[in-house]
This record gives sequence, C-alpha cells and structure tokens, in this order.
Amino acid sequence: MIVVTGATGHIGSELVRLLSEKNVSVRALTRDPRRARPMRGVEWIKGDLSDADSLAGLLRGADRMFLLTSNSEDMVALQVNAIRAAREARVTHVVKGSALGASDHSKSPIGKAHYEVEMALQESGIAWTILRPHVFMQNFLDIAPTIVREGRIRAASGDGKIPFVDARDIAAVAAIALTAPGHEGKWYVLTGPEALSYGDVARIIGKAVGRPVEYVAESLEEARERLVRAGAPPWMIESTLALAAYQRAGGPTAEISKTIKEVLGRPPRNLTRFVQDYTSVFRGR
Repeated sequence: MIVVTGATGHIGSELVRLLSEKNVSVRALTRDPRRARPMRGVEWIKGDLSDADSLAGLLRGADRMFLLTSNSEDMVALQVNAIRAAREARVTHVVKGSALGASDHSKSPIGKAHYEVEMALQESGIAWTILRPHVFMQNFLDIAPTIVREGRIRAASGDGKIPFVDARDIAAVAAIALTAPGHEGKWYVLTGPEALSYGDVARIIGKAVGRPVEYVAESLEEARERLVRAGAPPWMIESTLALAAYQRAGGPTAEISKTIKEVLGRPPRNLTRFVQDYTSVFRGR
C-alpha cells in the first residue's frame, strides 16, 4: 500500500495513474475528492495534513508514502505532520518531492522550507528518497490563459538558461523509487534534457500555436510590482524573485542532470514535445 499526498496535483495525479497501471494499491489523499478520477486499485480519501490527529488513520496499513504539498506558508508544518504520522504508522519508505537548491542558506523561503522538511525526514528514522526537480514545464499551463490572451510570457530571469522538467517525468521517477529497491538514501536532481531561456520558451510555444509569443524580460523590481498588484503573498514573491536572481546568474541553475535517463532508461521529455502534447491549451481551446 502506497499513500500519495497531493494526489490531484500535476505530479501526484500522474503518479497515481502510473501506480494504478503497475497494479499497486494506492491510497490517494486530496482535500477535494471532487477532483478524483476513478482508477483500478486506487482508494481516494479526503485528507488534510493540517489535521495531525486524523493522519494516523489515513496512513494505517501503508508501507510507503509519497510526500508533496503545494507551496504554502505552512508547508513545513504540513509535511512534518505527515512524516511524524508515517513514523507512528511504521511506514518504511518516504519519497519526498523537494526542489532544486533546497538548502539552509537559500534566499528562497520555499527552498529553505523544503530543506527543513528534508532534515526532518532524514532524522525520522524512515528510509527516504528525495527528489529535487528544476522548474516544472507544467507551470506554463498555469499561465496559459495569459499567453492566449496577451501573447506574452513575463519573467525576471533575464537570458538565464533553465532545464525545465516535465512533471510527468518526475512522477515516473517517483513511481520507480516507490516500487523498486535501491533508491533509499538518495537525492535525485531532476531536469529536462536542455537548458532554455524564457525567450526560447516563447519561440517554441509560438511555433506550436502558429502565432508569435513574446518574452517580456522584466527587472526584478518590475516583477515584484506585478506580483504585489496580483496579490501574491510575501513568501511567494520573495521565492519567485530569489529563483529569478539565481537563474539570471546562471551556473548551477543551468546544469542538466542525467538522473531521469538513468532511472527510467529513457531521456526526459523536451519542451517541444511538452508543448505539442498541450497545444490545445496554449491555443485556448
């Protein structure tokens, strides 16, 4: 039995699908069961990681757990609740979805939060695997309405090169780590096969949809003003700007990892394929 948290997100939903195809028993946790899709071997459960007292029952009988939540100000508390409940339920292995650059000195509040959870997991006594992916390609689906409406992508990353990674590949690595031996005690950096600037991304999407898409390279201050106007919370603003600053500087944020190919036995999806798979979304259909 594998418990999957965040089971209706970009990674979680694909992970649940892959585990179902493997005939693995899955207990999929979501705060909104209306978003659940019936699948073989999958038990959908309404669960809230903020309700620590309820987690023991949700994890009872589970052998392994995939741990991921959406980014939030209370992410550390939520995920630590899950780790403590997993230890009490005698879960033997936790695979945690983290982030590239998670560290105690990250300038990103999200990066620091992931690091704190990583430390809590390592100190729990449970076998662990940590996935540190780069920026998700699926983030472009989240801003697709703006791309359709305005024909623009805005970011403060300058000409920085980023090896965007498809969340479906992250889920595939998680599925292997949860079901095959030999992945315990490992950190996996997950990237796509090529490092691209946001200008490159705009050109690839524009070619797929048959009309120009412009990259608007904002300054860090312009990006801050836009995020403030949009009502983004301070922790999200600081995380977004910190990541953009790292990307502008280049170096480690542009490095390509071979982990996905090594674990899956195939190369990761590139952005051109990703956009082709979701062309209708970028056309607003």
